[in-house]
Amino acid sequence: MTAHALVGRAAVAFGVAMAVCVVVAQPAAASPPAASAPAAGPSSESASAGPGTAAVAVAPPVESDVPLDLQQQLDALVRLAEDHHPQAAQALGTMPDPGTPAGRRALALARAEADARGVDAAQAERSRRLAVEAARAVRAELAAADELYLQALRLQRERGYVTNNSAAAAVAAYEAWCKSEGVYALCAWRPRWRLQQLLADVAEEQHAPAQARAHAQAALELAVAAGDPWRRAYSESALAELAGAEGDRAGAAARLARARALTERLDDPRMAARLLQMEAELALKAGEYDRAHQALLQALQAGRRSGSTRLQVLVLANLSDAALRAGRPRDALQAVTQGLPLARERQMRSAERTLMNNAVVARVALGQGDVARREFDLLQAAWSADGDTGAQVTSMREYGDALAAAGDVRGAVEIHHRERELARKLAEANRQAALAELRMRYDRDAQERKALLLERDNALKTAQLDNQGLWQTLWALGAGVLVLTIALMLVLLRRVRETNRALEHSRARLRVQSERDALTGLANRRHVQAALHAGSLAQDFRGALMMIDIDHFKHINDDYGHASGDAVLVEVARRIASVTRGDDIVARWGGEEFLILAPGLAGGDADALAQRVLTAVGGATVGLPDGRSMRVTVSIGHGVFPLPPYRVSVAPEQAVNLADMALYTAKSQGRNRAVGIAQVQADSPAALRAVEADFERAWVDGQVQLRVDAGPPG
Repeated sequence: MTAHALVGRAAVAFGVAMAVCVVVAQPAAASPPAASAPAAGPSSESASAGPGTAAVAVAPPVESDVPLDLQQQLDALVRLAEDHHPQAAQALGTMPDPGTPAGRRALALARAEADARGVDAAQAERSRRLAVEAARAVRAELAAADELYLQALRLQRERGYVTNNSAAAAVAAYEAWCKSEGVYALCAWRPRWRLQQLLADVAEEQHAPAQARAHAQAALELAVAAGDPWRRAYSESALAELAGAEGDRAGAAARLARARALTERLDDPRMAARLLQMEAELALKAGEYDRAHQALLQALQAGRRSGSTRLQVLVLANLSDAALRAGRPRDALQAVTQGLPLARERQMRSAERTLMNNAVVARVALGQGDVARREFDLLQAAWSADGDTGAQVTSMREYGDALAAAGDVRGAVEIHHRERELARKLAEANRQAALAELRMRYDRDAQERKALLLERDNALKTAQLDNQGLWQTLWALGAGVLVLTIALMLVLLRRVRETNRALEHSRARLRVQSERDALTGLANRRHVQAALHAGSLAQDFRGALMMIDIDHFKHINDDYGHASGDAVLVEVARRIASVTRGDDIVARWGGEEFLILAPGLAGGDADALAQRVLTAVGGATVGLPDGRSMRVTVSIGHGVFPLPPYRVSVAPEQAVNLADMALYTAKSQGRNRAVGIAQVQADSPAALRAVEADFERAWVDGQVQLRVDAGPPG
C-alpha cells in the first residue's frame, strides 16, 4: 500500500524555528509580538511567476479588525502545533485577550486549530466549541464556516482522511461569508488554502485527477496572491505529486524544481523532506530504486534534524513501501520496525495501518507466514473498525498477491475470494448511495412540480370564489368565465400528463444507467446477475461462462498512473466485445475483471472464443494517453455447464465460482492463458460441491480435467 499519499493528507509543519521560539518565549502579560514567520501579504507577482522566485509581502492581507502582528504570531504557533503541539498549546493558552470580537475569534480559532492536531480529542472538542462561540460574536455565518473547517481538520487527524462533503461545505461557507463582507479576494485565505489542499487529497484518493488539479491550483493561487512562499512551495509540490501520478514526469519535475527553489530560501528542513519524498516517488516510477532510496534516507535525516516525529513516520512508511516495490522485503521490514512505534506514539492511525500492511507483505516474502497471518488478521480488524472498506480491499489484494508469489496457492485463493466478496459489498454500497442520490434528486424535482401545480390550483380556486361573489351582477359573463376555466383545467391536465411521462422516462433512464458500467460502457454486475437468475437458469444454469482478468493491472496503475489504467480498461473491454456473438452478454464484473455469458455455446466453441479473446487483447499493444504504448495480456477461466460427463445441475453462483477457480488456476500457472474445465468426475451435487471446495486438490487427483490454451507470445 502506497504511503506517499499520507504526506499530502497531513500538512507539514509550518514556520521558521527561530520565529516560533521568539513567540513562545513572550511573557503572558506582554503585548503579542510579530512572529518572523514567512510574511503573509499580497505580492506583486502573479500565479505564473517563474521557478526560483519567492513571493515577498508588500501589503499584508489582514482580516477585518485583526492586527497584522497578531495574525502572524497566531499563524506561527498554529504551524508549530503540527509537530510540537504541547509547546504551541501552552504559548497560545498564555496569550492575552486581544480586546476585540474579531481578535478573540482569531485567537480562539488558532487554539482550536492547534488542538485539532493534538491527541486529546476531548480538549479538541472543547476548543472547537469555544472557537465557534467566539466567531458567533462576530457573525453567525462566520461561526458556521469555522465550525465546518475545524470538523474537517479533526476528521483528518483522527482517521487520516477527510470527506469531500465536509471540506467542500466549509469552503462554500467561507466564500459566502467573504462575499457578504465585500472582501472576497484574500478573506479567510489561510483556512481556504488548507481546505483546497484537503479537497485535492480527497479527489486524488477518489481517482478524480482533474478535480484534484483544480483544487490544488486554487490553493496555489491563494498562496501567490497572499505572498506566502511556504504555502506556494507546498502547493507546487502537491501539483507535482498529481502530475507524477498521471505519468507526466516532465511536468512533475518542473513543479518540483519550482518548489525546491522556494524552499531553499526558507531554510525549512520539513519542507525539504517533503520534496525529497516526492523526488523518491518519481524515481520509483522511473524504476530507479537506488536513487529513490537515497532521497528517502536524506528525507529521514531532514525529519530528524527538524525534530518532527510525524515526519519521520511518514518517511519510514515511504521507505518500507519503496523497498517492497523494489523486491527488498528485509529492508521494508527494517523500516517498519523503526516507524511503527513512532506512529503509535503519535497516534497516527493511517500511517500505522500502512506500516502494518507493509510488514505483512514483507513477512510473507521472507517466509514468516504464520506471523504474517496473525498480523494480517489484526490489520483487517483495524480497517473494519475504521470503516475504511476501500483500504481493506486493497490490503487483501496485496496480501493475496504476496501469498501467490510465495507459492501458497490455497491461501491466495482463500484471500482472493474474501477480497472479491468485500469488493462486491463495497461496490454495492457505492451503487446504492449513487441511486439514492439520484432518487432524491428526482423526488425533489417531482415535489417542486407538485408545488407548482398546487399553486396554480389555488389560484384557480381563488378566481372561482371571486366569480361567485360577482355572480349576481356579472351573470352575463358567467359562460365566458366557465369556458376559460375549463380551458385552463385542460391545459393543466395536459401538463400533468407531460410531467408524468417525463418522470417515467427519467426512471427508465435511471434503470438503464444502473445496469451499465460508466467507464467501459459494458453491462455491470447487476445486469449479469439479473440475467443469471432469469427463468430456469436460476435453478439449473446452462451455457458457457467465461471469467477474464487483466494481468498485472496493479503495476499498470502504479507505473503509468490511473489515467493510463482507465485507458487500458476501456480498450480491453472494446477488444473483448469485438470477438463475441451478438446475443452474448459481456460485462465488467468488477475492477479489472470481465465476464462473458454465452448461452447455447458448445464446449469446442467456448475454447475457440477463449482463444479469440487472448489473441484480441494480447495480439496488439494498447496506446496510453501520454503517447506511449504497452502490451496487455489477460488470464481466462471458463466452462460449459452442466459439466460433462455426468452433467450435474448447477446454480448460477456455483457456475461463476467454478469459472473463477479455473481463472485463478490460469493466473497461478503464469498468466496469459485460458484454462477451461473439460470434464469433472462428479456424479451428484454433493460430489460437485466437494470438488468446488478444494478445486486444486481435485485437479491434482484427476477428478478435474482442464484444457489450457496459451495466449500470443510476447
